[in-house]
Amino acid sequence: MFKLLRFYSVASLLAVLATAVLIGLFYRQVAIGGLMQLAERNNLALARTVLNSVKPELIDYLDTVAQPGLLNISHSSPPPELAAAIRTLMRDSSVVRIKIYNQHGVVAFSTKTSQIGTDQRHNPGFISAINGRVADTLVYRDTFNSFDEATEEDNLMQTYIPIRASSIEPAQGVFEIYTDVNDLVHQIERTEFIIIAGVLLILTVLYAALLLVVRRARNIIESQHQTIRERTETLEILSARMLKSEESNKKKVAVELHEGLAQTLSAVKLNLENNRQKIDGDDTVGRSMAAIIPVLQSAIEDVRTIATELRPSSIDDLGLLPTINSLCRSFQQQHPGIRVRQELSLQEKDIPAPLKVILYRIVVLALDDIALHTDSDRILISLGRYGETLTLLIDDAGSEAPDLAAATLVEIDPHAESRFTKMLELTTLSGGSFAAARPSAGRIMLRAAWNA
Repeated sequence: MFKLLRFYSVASLLAVLATAVLIGLFYRQVAIGGLMQLAERNNLALARTVLNSVKPELIDYLDTVAQPGLLNISHSSPPPELAAAIRTLMRDSSVVRIKIYNQHGVVAFSTKTSQIGTDQRHNPGFISAINGRVADTLVYRDTFNSFDEATEEDNLMQTYIPIRASSIEPAQGVFEIYTDVNDLVHQIERTEFIIIAGVLLILTVLYAALLLVVRRARNIIESQHQTIRERTETLEILSARMLKSEESNKKKVAVELHEGLAQTLSAVKLNLENNRQKIDGDDTVGRSMAAIIPVLQSAIEDVRTIATELRPSSIDDLGLLPTINSLCRSFQQQHPGIRVRQELSLQEKDIPAPLKVILYRIVVLALDDIALHTDSDRILISLGRYGETLTLLIDDAGSEAPDLAAATLVEIDPHAESRFTKMLELTTLSGGSFAAARPSAGRIMLRAAWNA
């Protein structure tokens, strides 16, 4: 049975956790985007302040270090005005490092002296800036800096700014500025934690409320299912009693017709035949008796036929299998062009007593239906047990016995075909299932099954 509450509680809990994580990640991305924009504007403002104040000296310095090799650059010194401006900038702001590249990507100046003279021509930030575009990146503590190919010890925002003599000239170098964003990163992390905690709290309250709703709904559904089960059991009991009562009444009427009326008519016929032999002189009375006797014989046969149709006594006296065998012989006599083949792969004791008359009536209805509605010249009647299922299959093709357990029928709606209504009713009221199919044009396959 499907566990609604367990499924919902697990699925909802996972959904709540996933939602909280996704919201946290979304906030982190938005906050980092805002942080980078803020830090970039701040770095640009700081760099432009320095560059505007010492631009002539910086341009001259870059011209002097544009051609020499790495060894000469490592021993060159920036102009005093530039050095003073950089010291002032680093003392009065969050700037922690500054680099200046010449147009070939060589570090001409760095507050970290070990980097002076290194070749950074493949640095993505330098490449972007030397081509006139500002580049920046946020580097977290103890993570690898892909621009500088080193591990940083602080949370840094690094920005690469092109150095030009004028706005229309190409970049003659690159100015790189590092700012400390530890406080901003820590603030983002704290805010992210608060948001995730708040979202988890809100979603937990919602989860608990919905859990109560689902629990209530489950109880209602289970109560309704219990009511339906009880009503179904009651209907099954009533159906079985009704079917049993109907069969009992039919059996009673059949016995009364066969043992009562038929016997009475037989006695009357016998009496007439005896009295006719005693009457020698009156030809008129003799002829009247002779005319009445065939009528009585026909009436006797009609009564016995009606009694058999109501309840064949051979089911109780001989069993279902001999009765079906006799029925098939009679059917072939009435329809000489139709050959009936039987595949009865069980014994009489394997058939539950309450189902014997039901099976017989379904076979009768099916044979009459096939004779009336199809042009088939062969009929297969197969009765067998497959696992726990007792299955009756009637196929108007009848060439080979199909695998009933694996048979796949393209079903037609028995309710839509009035010709199958009685068979469907008998099978359903006796606790079984009925299926009708038309595997090919003009062909009918009927199957009734019981777990018995």
